[in-house]
Amino acid sequence: MNTFKRKALASAMLAGLGVAGTAEAVYHDVNGVGQVLVYPYYTVQSQGGNAFNTYISVVNTTSRAKVVKVRFREGKTSAEVLDFNLYLSANDVWTGAIIPADSTATAPGRLLTADVSCTNPPIPATGVDFRNFLYTSGADALPGTGLERTREGYFEIIEMGTLTGAAATAVTHVNGVPANCAAVQGQVVVLNSVEAPTGGLSGTGTLINVNNGQDFTYNPDALAEFRTAAFYTDIANDAPNLSSADTTSIVVNTGTLTAAGTPAGATVYRSDWTAGVSLGTGGARAVAAVYMHTAVMNEYVLDNATQSNTDWVVTFPVKRFFVNSTTAGAPFTNVLAAGGACETVGFSFFNREERGAAATSVDFSPAPPAGSPNSVCWESTVIAIRNGAAHMPAATATTVLGSVNLTNINVTSTFQNGWGILSFTGAGATGGMDSQISSDRTALGLLAIAAGTAGVQTYFGLPVTGFMVRTFRNGNLSCGTATCQGNYGGLFQHAYRSAITP
Repeated sequence: MNTFKRKALASAMLAGLGVAGTAEAVYHDVNGVGQVLVYPYYTVQSQGGNAFNTYISVVNTTSRAKVVKVRFREGKTSAEVLDFNLYLSANDVWTGAIIPADSTATAPGRLLTADVSCTNPPIPATGVDFRNFLYTSGADALPGTGLERTREGYFEIIEMGTLTGAAATAVTHVNGVPANCAAVQGQVVVLNSVEAPTGGLSGTGTLINVNNGQDFTYNPDALAEFRTAAFYTDIANDAPNLSSADTTSIVVNTGTLTAAGTPAGATVYRSDWTAGVSLGTGGARAVAAVYMHTAVMNEYVLDNATQSNTDWVVTFPVKRFFVNSTTAGAPFTNVLAAGGACETVGFSFFNREERGAAATSVDFSPAPPAGSPNSVCWESTVIAIRNGAAHMPAATATTVLGSVNLTNINVTSTFQNGWGILSFTGAGATGGMDSQISSDRTALGLLAIAAGTAGVQTYFGLPVTGFMVRTFRNGNLSCGTATCQGNYGGLFQHAYRSAITP
C-alpha cells in the first residue's frame, strides 16, 4: 500500500508539472516503462566453480513497432563490448542469454538468443562473443585489455524511434515470424521510416546459477521522456547512449531529512543542463541528475547457521561521460588510472538491535594502487559485505556473484545481520553538480504544487544504481528418492538518500 501511494504521488506530481505524456524532460519512471532501460548488472563469473548466466528480456508494451539500440558495457570503464539494433513488433518481447564462451576463467561473455525478432546484424544460432576491440588502446585500456573484462558489467536498451511504412511492415510478426528481417539488416538506412520515440519499454534481468541453486531477478531502471526526437544510427556507432538525452531533468526528491531525522516532504525539481565546466554534456548531466544520490542503503545477512553471504552491486551508468585518464568532471573526483577512477566512500553499519559502527580504511580491501582504501573504483563495482566468518569465500572475489570488480567491506565479526549506509565522500560528490537557470516546485499535496523559483540548483552525491543479493543454505532436502540442495536467496533494490539545494 505504501509503494502504491508513493507511485501515485510521484505520478500526480509529474502530471502536474506537465511531464507525463508531454516529452518534456527525462525522469525515472516509477511505473517501470520508458524510452530507455538501464540494467545495472550482468555476469558470467563463477562462484564455487559454477558459472552464472544472465537472462534478459525487453518488452514493447505499445501498439507501434520500434527500433532500439542494445548495448553491453563491461564493468571497469564502461567500454562497449557488444551492440546491435533490435526491431520490436507491436506488443513484442525479445529475450536473450549471456553465458561464458567456454569453461575457462578468461573466456568472454557470449550472447545467445532463440528469439525471432529482427536484429541488425543477425545473431547466429551459436551466439556472438563479446569483444575487447574498444579497450585494447587508449584510456579504456588502463585496467587491462583481456577478454575476461567482458564477463561482468551492465547494459542499456535505448529506443531510437517508432517505425512507419515499409520498415514497420517488415519487422511486424506474421503468424509469429517477422515478415522480412532482411529489409532492415546490413547497414540499411531507415531514417525515412523512423518517427519520434514513444516509450513503453519494460524488461527483466535474471542472474542464474543453476548448480549453486541461485536465481536473482530484477527490473531495469526505466527512463521516460529521454528524447523528443528520433535518433537512429546504424550498427558500429556508440550513439545514441545515455548522454544523448534532452537537457532537462525532472527529479522527485523525497529523501531529505529534517534535523529531527524525519522526512522533510517531497519536492519536484525541474533542472536545465548545459555542458559541464570540464566533462559531461548537457544530456549526460540531465541523466546524472536523475540518478544522483548522496548515499546507498540496504541490508546484509551473514548468518553462520545458514552460511549466508551478501553482495551489493553499485553501478555508475554515466560515469564514463565525466571521467577519463586526464580529467574528472563534477560530480566525480578522480581520473582513471590503472586501479580505476576511485571515489572515496564511508560505510556505517548496524545490526538488527540498533548497535552500530563505522568501517575505517583498514576495513576496506583491496586498496587501489596509490589510492585511498575506502574507495569504489569501477563503473560497476560489487561490494562484498564480510565479517570474517569461516563460510565466506576468499577475498579475491565477492561472496555471492564472484565479481572481481570488487571492494570488500568488513563489518564487526559479531554482526551477522543488519543494514548499512554507503556514503559518497569525494570532493566532487560533496561539492555538487550545478544546473543552469531552472525552477523547483514544492509538492504540498497530491496535486497542490507551488510556483517554481528560477535559479541554480545543486545536486550532491553520485549518479548510482544497483541492488543487493543475499544467499542462504538450508542443508540437503529430500526430493522424492533423490537429495537436493536447499539453497535459496533474494535480490532487493537499494534505498537512497538525496540532497538537492535550494
